[in-house]
Amino acid sequence: MKLYLHLLLVISTAFLSSIAQSATALSTEDFSKLPDANRLVLSPDGKKLASIVRLDADGVHGSAVQVTDLATKKINYALFSDNSKFFLNWVQWKDNTTLLTGAFTPSERDTYVMGQRIHFKTRDFHLMIINTETDAVTVPFTYNFLSRYKILPSNRDQVIDPLRNDPDHILMLMPGLDRGFPLESLVYKVNIKTQKATLFHPAQHNVYNWGTDQQHNVRVTSGMKDDLFSTNVRDADSDKWRNLWPYKIFSEDRVEPLGFDQDPNIFYVRAYHQKRMAIFKVNLKDPELKRELVVADPKYDVLGQLVYSPATRKAIGVSALEEGGTHFFDKDLQTLQQKIDKAIPNNRNYIYSLTDDMQKFLVYSTSSTDSGTYYLGQANPVKLDAVAYKYNKLTPEFMSKSERIEYKARDGLTIEAFLTLPKNVTGKKLPTLMFPHGGPIARDSDDFDYWTQFFASKGYAVLQMNFRGSNGQGIELRNAGLKNWGKEMQDDVEDGARHLIAKGIADPQAIAIVGASYGGYASLMGAVKTPDFYRCAISVNGVSNVYDLVKNNRAFWRSYNIIDEMIGNDNATLKAISPVNFADKIKAPVLLVHGTDDRQVEIKHSYEMRDALQKAKKDVTFVELPSEDHFLLNEKNRIDTFRAMDTFLDKCLPVKKDQSVAIN
Repeated sequence: MKLYLHLLLVISTAFLSSIAQSATALSTEDFSKLPDANRLVLSPDGKKLASIVRLDADGVHGSAVQVTDLATKKINYALFSDNSKFFLNWVQWKDNTTLLTGAFTPSERDTYVMGQRIHFKTRDFHLMIINTETDAVTVPFTYNFLSRYKILPSNRDQVIDPLRNDPDHILMLMPGLDRGFPLESLVYKVNIKTQKATLFHPAQHNVYNWGTDQQHNVRVTSGMKDDLFSTNVRDADSDKWRNLWPYKIFSEDRVEPLGFDQDPNIFYVRAYHQKRMAIFKVNLKDPELKRELVVADPKYDVLGQLVYSPATRKAIGVSALEEGGTHFFDKDLQTLQQKIDKAIPNNRNYIYSLTDDMQKFLVYSTSSTDSGTYYLGQANPVKLDAVAYKYNKLTPEFMSKSERIEYKARDGLTIEAFLTLPKNVTGKKLPTLMFPHGGPIARDSDDFDYWTQFFASKGYAVLQMNFRGSNGQGIELRNAGLKNWGKEMQDDVEDGARHLIAKGIADPQAIAIVGASYGGYASLMGAVKTPDFYRCAISVNGVSNVYDLVKNNRAFWRSYNIIDEMIGNDNATLKAISPVNFADKIKAPVLLVHGTDDRQVEIKHSYEMRDALQKAKKDVTFVELPSEDHFLLNEKNRIDTFRAMDTFLDKCLPVKKDQSVAIN
């Protein structure tokens, strides 16, 4: 059967104009604008399309939840934020009328409880309930309900079951109460029309998360006691709970619950198989709980989530594989995936948001040069209509392709990396940026990266490496990063640069390092450890004081803290791997950028680093981003960050005119 591709515009008229543009040079602002369309989801009947879109017209600047009627093409903006204090996070259909929307705000608590001051910074996660027929927007809990908490819970958006066949209710996770103090989580059944919350399942000791089966019964929990994590599963017949698969967080015994099949006795988990995370299913009636391997990858962890059939509630696939799109168990959907992959080659194509009749769906298609194209799909006959482009102006013809490479670290460990070269430039002795990712338990791939594309457009070669401690390539690489900040993890970054020098790609006299979050730490530490190697360093929302980071993230009431195992608990060592203590060693100019409302890495890290560099009479530029959290979600702040990097790099690592790619 032939697969037809069409263009059906429902999101933004700018989509067509962006495709039509040809030789127009891209500006710094073009690379640093917020996504034009993101988080698209299709209503269960396939008649409406919801998304988070960028607005910039008639004096309105920010993000909105947009709902499009696919029959009439009528567009409605159901919710708006100017991204100064309130950030839209996700959208999910409850049913054909009701849209659930998550958002967060950087916030803090400052109160007195029993005469003792309680003060800490946090993020508040909110749930908004949108009636797409009346445009009414409500919240799940009343003021009176929330006022029972002497310390307001931060997570107020945790929907564990939308109860799609019940138009009035959802199941939500909230902390229990003891004399006004939050305790372990329990489950409430919330009437979204009256805001009445009824206890659906009580709390259990040491349990922090709950889940339901396909029959909407509370059946599974995740818990932690001391240094042991475990899954508790309730028997479908006897209602007895069993504590299963206890493990330590960084051990090969780790088992993560994924969900139930339509059969309430079939349970899917993620666990290690040949030192890579894979997906198994378990028959809970089997006394031995044997695991049947469902999906494994010999090179990468399988980190996708289960995909369910809306019609049967059977598990039909996994949302993503590292080197592909959606992985289906169902043969008809495997055929559909193959057809789409053939129609859109060289991209990762993710099929999701299937309608109740399984006849419509969405496809998110992306690559290192495709920032993300959303298609509305039809199953019979198979057809795709392009409905939105994630970044209207960052079209593939302007982008640079990323190439997967490998290199050896100095101790012989093989490091996976992704090299992006500027378009129309020979890869010989180029000015080069080392771009380590954040996390650090995260990973880079050849997916689209707007930072990388911006740097390549300026004429830089860019190397993103999965240094030891990165996620996704098995337990050994990840655990090699434990208590390794500033050590071999840091050497892996430098060894990538030396590999490019040996290959003739990087100019040894023109190498800089840039990163955000942990990547910002690696940038600063690179400037400390090898002061003559990097020409300059950029840290965006980066860590400078590891001792403070660990101290501030310890839960003093627990006997076990994960952060101690991740980074360490020896104070002398933590101070020895903190760049703020070695500003005198740095020779390269440093750019520090930080948001005032960062709740991941507090801005004091950059304040202290700036002060230490200034005291040592070093070349430092500091940019403070007002009302910005960790993720550069305010467009003006994002643009200001990219302008600052643009100016800084032009000064400390200029690109020869015959190598640069024109941008305005």
